[in-house]
Amino acid sequence: MTITTVSPLARAVRRKTLTILPPSLLACALAASMAAHAEPVALDIPSQGLVGALNTLAKQANLQLLYSPDAVHNTPAPAVKGNMEPEQALRLLLRDSGLTYQLDGHTITLSGPADASALNLGPVNISGRQFDATTEDSGSYTSNAVTIGKGTHRLKDIPQSVSVVTRKAMDDQRLDTLDQVLEKTTGITTYQSPSGGKYIYSRGFEVETIQYDGVPLDRRYYGIGSSFTSDTLLYDRVEILRGANGLLQGSGNPGAAINLVRKRPKAEPSLSVTASAGSWDTYRQTLDASGPLTADGRLRGRLVAGHEDRDYFYDTAESRKNVLYGILEYDLSDSTTVAAGASVEDLHSTPYFGGLPRNKDGSAVNVGRSTFTGADWNKWNNKQTTYFADITHDFNEDWRLKASGSYIRETNDILYSFGRGAVDPATGNGMQSRAYLYDFENINQGADINLTGKWRAFGHEHEVVVGANASDLRTDDLQGGLLNLGAMNIYNPVSPREPTLDEMLSTTYAGVSKAKIRQNGVYGVMRYKLIDPLTLVLGARVSNYKYDYELTRFTTTSPDPSHAKETGEVTPYGGLIYALNDQWSAYVSYSDIFKPQTELTEDLAPLKPIEGSNYEIGLKGELMDGRVNTSFAVFRVDQENRAQYDYNSVCGQDGETNCYVAGGKVRAEGFDAEISGEVLAGLQLFAGYTYTSTKFLNDPGDGSSASGSTFNSYTPRHLLRFWGDYNLPGELNQWTVGAGANIQSKNHNTNQGGTNGIDKIEQAGYAIWNARVAYQINQNFSVALNGNNLFDKKYYSSIGWLNASNVYGEPRNYTVTLRADF
Repeated sequence: MTITTVSPLARAVRRKTLTILPPSLLACALAASMAAHAEPVALDIPSQGLVGALNTLAKQANLQLLYSPDAVHNTPAPAVKGNMEPEQALRLLLRDSGLTYQLDGHTITLSGPADASALNLGPVNISGRQFDATTEDSGSYTSNAVTIGKGTHRLKDIPQSVSVVTRKAMDDQRLDTLDQVLEKTTGITTYQSPSGGKYIYSRGFEVETIQYDGVPLDRRYYGIGSSFTSDTLLYDRVEILRGANGLLQGSGNPGAAINLVRKRPKAEPSLSVTASAGSWDTYRQTLDASGPLTADGRLRGRLVAGHEDRDYFYDTAESRKNVLYGILEYDLSDSTTVAAGASVEDLHSTPYFGGLPRNKDGSAVNVGRSTFTGADWNKWNNKQTTYFADITHDFNEDWRLKASGSYIRETNDILYSFGRGAVDPATGNGMQSRAYLYDFENINQGADINLTGKWRAFGHEHEVVVGANASDLRTDDLQGGLLNLGAMNIYNPVSPREPTLDEMLSTTYAGVSKAKIRQNGVYGVMRYKLIDPLTLVLGARVSNYKYDYELTRFTTTSPDPSHAKETGEVTPYGGLIYALNDQWSAYVSYSDIFKPQTELTEDLAPLKPIEGSNYEIGLKGELMDGRVNTSFAVFRVDQENRAQYDYNSVCGQDGETNCYVAGGKVRAEGFDAEISGEVLAGLQLFAGYTYTSTKFLNDPGDGSSASGSTFNSYTPRHLLRFWGDYNLPGELNQWTVGAGANIQSKNHNTNQGGTNGIDKIEQAGYAIWNARVAYQINQNFSVALNGNNLFDKKYYSSIGWLNASNVYGEPRNYTVTLRADF
């Protein structure tokens, strides 16, 4: 379709036509014009409500647009900048609105979804689905909807705490890795792993499963630690649902579910290029190109590439990373779309694993943050190759079938040394250089198929989701080392010699491990509207799980293989949502999850699974015509059946065999509050606060902690994260300023074994302040300066124990980014 010139005669006729329309269809003329060409027009429309955006488009492009006030709601509209055809800009503005448009002579008329069947919508047909969770080009820190629960739902219609980190939020704060995203998210904490990645915690419990476009995969299982890392260049958004989510992803802990939503091809051509330079010789370049590949727009593609070369604030370490992502999407028909793609993330680095020790009295060592106790021959080569595909079929505007699958092969080649041991502060002595070798390979496969739909009964609309998913993880890991390379002085650390392969594989630590984790399940959930304001949510999953692990030591007798198997494990889910009005809803919910165990009872039978339960009551609001989402939730998470050592059994007394009972229980409780979106004109805000208290309800049975003591002391009781970004008004609207902080209360880590009579390593609370200033040079180019830790706070991002694993947070640093959008 094209927008043709409106002649003076046509405008006069149109004015008369407007005077005789019925009141219900009386249209508002946004602007009258001399011409409305199909030629590109210079546009600069900031993110705002849809009504304001349409008015701005009409003014800048000299359009005449007609719409019924009853049909057009002031939903959020994305920012539109650049040279483009007015119709192209209109499509972008209307993409998430549920509105359609029709070309009738010289006038474009907007219509609501109810009229869509009578229109020839072409490529903008949305099949009657009102909400689009895509965050790209929205210019917003919030989203109209999320897809983490299958289908597409508004945040206020989900009876659990949910956060969304949008593409704009990631770009503004330069959140280039998943752990950086999570460290700016409500209630999430991370802890540095000894093999490159980071452990992720929510509500005191580790998150071990990551969803990729709704397909759950176990990304935590390695021979030691966690090497999982992910670049965010591939993703449109990150969705986080706090609490248990066994209904849709199977086994795990009751902390959170994390869904990574990949970028999809765009209907209109686009090209984005960035180049950045930052502290410690950090350089990053990205390219993102997308658009239709055929004249009719049925075949669309996208290519994303990135390169990063960087040093670190500590000595010696460096890394190089390449990211490549491609996806094709094809409309087999008006109702069926298939997509397939692949990605590669390739990292080569000289890492610093192991962190710093403490002084013998438990105090922090008196060294600079640049201190490196590793070796110049340290290496970490990580490669993740992913293939994925999905197909979506809309039977009609109410029923949709979707099938998705992912395959990931990850390899890690790691050789490193670090200094370990408590330090004498007077001399700097006490450490020994330890060397480790790891060669990991894991293959992760998963698939999900689900049917989502709506039906009407007793005067109300109801929803249902039924589906099944399965995953298969296989690992083949080699480990070696635990080798002492000699003494090291922390005040003058010197790189130790590089050991030979024979040395690394001849220790009692060396061996090969193989693991298989298979699980599958069927699930269903129904949203039944009991009365107009009250919706009942009920669901359940039936899961099967099998785990096999075997370790073969090269020089010693290996432990017996470990196995776990669960069949027909039922995971229930339930909630009530009460719509207080169009903007606010209150809810209560219960969610459940299980985690199999390999420990054995006195009868040599595996313990029954750990059970995690999440109880939650909350309030959610969708304000300012959907531009702002806010929530408040009170939660309690119980995890029971945790393995306890059985001292009273025969095997507990002979000192040779380990036996356990499923008697341990822990609890996390507290509340969280969050607000995100355009709280004032031009001001995008994200703010989240969490209070969390964790404790043992039963002694774990090994004497390490008494009932009532803290279960996860690393999780701070108070955690506040916020970031605001303000586009200045008037003549200064080319400037944007942003600022935010991560603030937390004190926390501590248990000192392993109580060495030197020290039970814990504690860190006082701290605040890290960050800021940004950006300038829109013209319609295509912008430049931004980001500053992190502006007050140069010296703190530990991960607290270890006396001998090692104390990792400093980054000192003050800056990054300048040049961005071009076409």
